[in-house]
Amino acid sequence: MRPIIIMFLLLMISSITLFVKAQQVNTLYFMEDVPVRHFLNPSFQPTTDFYLSLPVIGFTQFGVGNNSLTLKDIIFNENGKTVSFLNSLSNEQRFYNTLKPTTVIHTDLQTNLLSFGFRHESAYWTFSVTEKADGTIKLSKDLFQLSLFGTTNPQNNSFDITNLDGKLSVYTEAAVGYSKRVNDKWLIGGKLKLLLGTANVLNTNNQLILNAGAEKWILSGTGTANYSGPVQLNIGPNYQSFSYTTPSSLPGWLKPSGMGAGIDAGFEYRFNKKIKLSAAIKDFGFIRWSKNVQNNPYRVNYSFDGVKSFDNSSTVNTYRDVYNKLILKNYLVDSIVAAFKTSSSSSHTSNSYTSTTTAKINLGFEYSLLKDKLSLGLLSYSQLFKNVIAEEITASVNAKPYKWLNASLSYSLFNGGLSTIGAGLGIKTGIFHWFLAADYIPFQKATLSLSEMGVSNSNIKIPIPYNSTSFNLALGLNIVFDKKIHMKKGLLRNNKKQDCNCEWN
Repeated sequence: MRPIIIMFLLLMISSITLFVKAQQVNTLYFMEDVPVRHFLNPSFQPTTDFYLSLPVIGFTQFGVGNNSLTLKDIIFNENGKTVSFLNSLSNEQRFYNTLKPTTVIHTDLQTNLLSFGFRHESAYWTFSVTEKADGTIKLSKDLFQLSLFGTTNPQNNSFDITNLDGKLSVYTEAAVGYSKRVNDKWLIGGKLKLLLGTANVLNTNNQLILNAGAEKWILSGTGTANYSGPVQLNIGPNYQSFSYTTPSSLPGWLKPSGMGAGIDAGFEYRFNKKIKLSAAIKDFGFIRWSKNVQNNPYRVNYSFDGVKSFDNSSTVNTYRDVYNKLILKNYLVDSIVAAFKTSSSSSHTSNSYTSTTTAKINLGFEYSLLKDKLSLGLLSYSQLFKNVIAEEITASVNAKPYKWLNASLSYSLFNGGLSTIGAGLGIKTGIFHWFLAADYIPFQKATLSLSEMGVSNSNIKIPIPYNSTSFNLALGLNIVFDKKIHMKKGLLRNNKKQDCNCEWN
């Protein structure tokens, strides 16, 4: 059981650092002037007739978070002292009650390589190439129960930790989008996507059960760990050896490790002059991985005679006892090696496999005021992680007082923690449109000193959100043209303008 508990410790430390539930920036959803808003709903048409989004600076967004914990659930003030959730049994119980049945830790990044779009009559075409990274770890609540409270039943305790799995995908997305205004009420749109996989790690447990008693703990189950990427891994039978080989040339790094496809679909319906309803499903797709594939199926049947066998002291029952014995007495490396080497593993194979992208669903409601210069928005945002759904609801006030200014203030209900606010600002200066938006700008924060992390002679302190499970940010600079010039043939001759009949819209 030692490897599982240590895995829990490491992953929980990661969750403190990452705070994730993969994030689009919801505040952007009702900011009409942002040219790349169609990434949130493919039916949305930019207000300009043409836009060009340059690499990286054109549009970049990232998000980190989880669906259970904030920093204040882990470290907090009690009677004037800074304590952790391990300070007392009551604090451990409060921490445990905060957890969802499955804690999802997720991070994602999207950055623009090239994107542009143009209007043709009542339709709008968009073309984009973006780089994406998408990572998820899932932790069963039973794993926390074991680590916090130990084996409460002296005879036998059964813990289902099958949901302990994770994935990481890095890929390039090339998309063609089309939006059509059907009439004065309906706007529909969709995207077709070609996905070029760069690298993937995917672990899936079919079943993983721990039966823990006072005398013996038995971990049993089956699963598969898959890998595909430019680096070739060489893993020996039963994990007895490990090495890797890197590509010898740049084309070896750039060649896709997998290919797949995806779709976005959405609509906007104007109920009347004031009310608009919208919905979209996006990033619904898959990638088939085929380069340098490693399939590592495993069948674990690992047992040891109780934690008391670590030394001659008393039996270990709690998280603190486990930490003292595993970390301070240096049993970590031996335990992990023993677990892998004694597990029964099938022969490694190199069969292609398929992973899915993280699908998202947006449901929007907007009520316009003051002749569309002000609106109230409500957005439901959901993400699908296998059998787990992560949700967020964001309410916003959106202002467009001038043609060159678009602003939004928002609050996200589930992850805001009553201590964050969202904000977005879009400004048009000449042919340039700038925007910046975030959903979780913290009011309460803790500071982490780099000197405390081992960086010598550093006075830099990093602010960390204290009462929010998530953080995200989106920004971009786009070139836009919002006036069309229709010119009759033959008006320009010999590089001179003659009798120009121009119509400006």
